[in-house]
Amino acid sequence: MTIFDRIIAGQIPASFAYQDAHCVAFMDINPITRGHTLVVPRRSVATLDQLDPALRAHLWEVVQRIGAAQRQGLGSRAQHLLVNDGKAASQSVPHVHIHVIPRYRGDTLRTVGRMIWHVTTLTLPRRETAARRADLDDSARRIREALAA
Repeated sequence: MTIFDRIIAGQIPASFAYQDAHCVAFMDINPITRGHTLVVPRRSVATLDQLDPALRAHLWEVVQRIGAAQRQGLGSRAQHLLVNDGKAASQSVPHVHIHVIPRYRGDTLRTVGRMIWHVTTLTLPRRETAARRADLDDSARRIREALAA
């Protein structure tokens, strides 16, 4: 059972921005930028090619909707879409997940530094605090509201 399976099962707290019968979207615990969201199928498979074509297409549709909601709800200007598809591609959790990383005006230097920092969190995770969870919950709420609009 991966950490994503445990999040989906409600065993680990997460800030959900979106949920349906096939996938979920929740805030990355170590965000590169405000609103960094992971879109994850409920079906636990390691790589995209293990998903049936309809589910794979649905996942990408949700990614697009999350990106639009980040622009509307958080004021981002664009998104990086990141997939590490398999262990040889530095996939840290063997469960398909697509990073939707909002980009904001003037954030290039800070974002590049945070991308490097994000990789280090894979081996040195930060402790959760009430303030960090509140920030994640706020971003998830704003994305959910934009999706509903």
